[in-house]
Amino acid sequence: MKTFFWFVVIFLLLLTFSGEPPLKPYRDKVVDYAVSLIPTEWQSDSQALASIQRELKDYSKSLGLRQQEFLAAAAENKDSVLRFRQNYCINKDFNPVLFGEPLQRSCAIIEKYYDRLSGN
Repeated sequence: MKTFFWFVVIFLLLLTFSGEPPLKPYRDKVVDYAVSLIPTEWQSDSQALASIQRELKDYSKSLGLRQQEFLAAAAENKDSVLRFRQNYCINKDFNPVLFGEPLQRSCAIIEKYYDRLSGN
């Protein structure tokens, strides 16, 4: 029991003081994984926004630079995500930067967390 306690203490210390570059990527992965385990219906709007940002960032790695910039701007805050959803997912406005399958996939990511984001 004592060993487990010290393991938990050391683990928490590493997570707390791991903001430096050598440990930061690993800490971010652990935190992202922990947040992904939280059921969607339990998430607040800020957690839903963080999940949208994370998933769009991961997806945009397979896209072009201009599309990455567009998705980063679209996921900047709650209002920009809701505006993106309304304009391009609901109204189907033409977007010369993001269209076809990338737009559909982006809309699916946003739709997955929309209930939590809108506070319904």
